Amino acid sequence: MSFPPAAEILILADDEATARRRAAALRGTGTRVWLAAEDVPDLARLELVVADREAPLDLLARNAEESAGQLDEAGATRPGVIRVGGEGPADLRLPADATDRELRLACRLLAEIVRLRRKDHAAAQTQRRLAAEALTDPLTGLPNRRAWERALEERVHSAGGATGRLCLAVLDLDHFKRVNDAHGHAAGDEVLRAAGKVISGGLRQTDFVARLGGDEFGLLLTVRDDAMARAVVDRVRRSLPPGLARHGTHQVTASAGYHVTPSRETAPPLPSPDAFFIAADTALGEAKRQGRDRTVASLAD
Repeated sequence: MSFPPAAEILILADDEATARRRAAALRGTGTRVWLAAEDVPDLARLELVVADREAPLDLLARNAEESAGQLDEAGATRPGVIRVGGEGPADLRLPADATDRELRLACRLLAEIVRLRRKDHAAAQTQRRLAAEALTDPLTGLPNRRAWERALEERVHSAGGATGRLCLAVLDLDHFKRVNDAHGHAAGDEVLRAAGKVISGGLRQTDFVARLGGDEFGLLLTVRDDAMARAVVDRVRRSLPPGLARHGTHQVTASAGYHVTPSRETAPPLPSPDAFFIAADTALGEAKRQGRDRTVASLAD
């Protein structure tokens, strides 16, 4: 058990002779050892730091952040630190007179801990990425129908205690099939991507927009009253043709239907998420029947 660990190790010592002695004790098959942080080719891969002084670790942390991105609060991606004498933060501490064998054993133990920590961190990142992808439309980058349903339910349930009123709008591109038929699906996809950017770019950060499927988008807005709801929805809808032109895609108009939760003065019960959506979608259908390229409010209570 006295053989060197397989690891990437940075040694920071008060004098060069000590640093070289420790390097000789740790260097072996599968192990790379450096004596200065600036010599490490990839700080993100560094697994261990053996140090008997504190100051260089601050520089190391800054370099690691620049190399691998801001370290998370738990320090899951940082290297493990073995402090040989002296003060300062460390994962393991050894006395100043620790033997080479004790140093090798400490490095072997901490290297395994670091690898497990990074493996868990990578698995958590993968899980978060997959969860985000499950709620994201791959074409536009907007939230997808699953994310929409979750947001709709959350916002309807919290609407009663929120400031302002909740507006749900459904926006649909007019005659979008003609773009696909005349110019191909690649052109249609480009129109949808550009439309997603135009719509999301015209809303506040507190608003929510999702691609519901096909050429249909859903909006959840906090508004003062019906007049504000119509103004916002109509502004977003009217922004599409000039917005698409700026993106160099085929210009299409859009139709929109919307529904706003009742005012608190009348205090009727809030609609269910499904009823809320149906009311706005019905208004969208009316906008289509009236000739498209318009915004129609829901008449539902």
